[in-house]
Amino acid sequence: MIKELNFHSAQGTVEAPASKSYAHRALIALSLSRGKGVIRHVDLSMDIMATLKCLEDLGVDFFIREKDILIDATSFGQRRDRVLKPEESGSTLRFFIPITLLFDEVYEFRCKTGLLKRPISVYEELFHDLDIMMYKDSLESLVVKGKLESGDFRMRGDVSSQFISGMLMVLPLLDGDSTLTVTGDFQSQGYVNMTLQVMQDFGIVGHREGNTFFVAGNQKYTVRDYAVEGDYTQAAYFLAAGALAGDVSVTGLNLHSVQGDREIVDLLQKMGAAPEKIENGYRVKRHPLKALDIDISDIPDLAPILGVLLSLSEGTGRLLRGDRLRYKESDRIKSTVSLINSLGGDAREEGNTIVIQGKPELQGGRVNAQSDHRVVMATAIAALRCQGPVIIDGYEAVNKSYPEFFKDLEGIAR
Repeated sequence: MIKELNFHSAQGTVEAPASKSYAHRALIALSLSRGKGVIRHVDLSMDIMATLKCLEDLGVDFFIREKDILIDATSFGQRRDRVLKPEESGSTLRFFIPITLLFDEVYEFRCKTGLLKRPISVYEELFHDLDIMMYKDSLESLVVKGKLESGDFRMRGDVSSQFISGMLMVLPLLDGDSTLTVTGDFQSQGYVNMTLQVMQDFGIVGHREGNTFFVAGNQKYTVRDYAVEGDYTQAAYFLAAGALAGDVSVTGLNLHSVQGDREIVDLLQKMGAAPEKIENGYRVKRHPLKALDIDISDIPDLAPILGVLLSLSEGTGRLLRGDRLRYKESDRIKSTVSLINSLGGDAREEGNTIVIQGKPELQGGRVNAQSDHRVVMATAIAALRCQGPVIIDGYEAVNKSYPEFFKDLEGIAR
């Protein structure tokens, strides 16, 4: 499906949608409590629905009331289906593999083809010396069997922090104490900090020394209601819209959040946009931007919108250490370069680095979103500084994380 955009300015206020990352974790934590509670302020993206359906197959009942999700996990573990369907959600797949290992039964993860093209090597390496079986039955099927026992675990940190978060969430439920040591380059630590915060909010105790996490066994998740905070990753698109094309305020944000993508505020400051703190958020006005080099190893989800910002900045900027971008919904190095060049910009790959020469304006044109929700949203923001119209081919991919994106954009764009 295609969508044509012909906006040239942005002015107004947008409330940030709920953090998808927090929502995944909170829904799982409440379900692991085996009690009843409410997770408030949840946006029902495709990824969140995938997590809810997997929880349902593991015995959890849920009821959706506007943006509140009522959870009844008193039957958690009384499985309804051994076939779980994470759809295209990498978080769902990587979080639920360790959860199924609480039960010592055979589970099949039936995925969309693209999901199993993304790496699961961290779990394969971890389970190799344990009595746990995991194998790909096809391009759409992953089979897991075994029971996770407490112990001392070592996991690579250079592929995805989701593997680490998945293990951390189940370790407190094991019979004995465990340690988890992250080896190599520990990337996206902000997401692991988010996991630890949610675990703590639900009554789990653990501590960290360097890159080793110590988690006592035989703990219980506490039953509670929980409100999900606003999402800095999604807010980044509208903060960028303000910097590029007008005067935009984004509300609903925790100014002290541990979300790694909160770095967008500091990056805009360094580029010259001068974000202004307001109540529960930030206001950004259009300002000439200066290019800079940005290490995106800890903020890979910001790569497409940062690429757009650099393409409309003075000078040459680089997105550095983007190796993990190769394994997102698209190869985000290639798709970000293609997005910029398709609109008349100047971007190129140099290994795992994206080099971008800024221009005062882009021309416009047609962009293939390559089934990547973040490419869709970044393209839409780039359209604000294009001389001609922009056509997005495959814009429906935005439903993966932010179904209301275009409604919110059209509320401020002129």
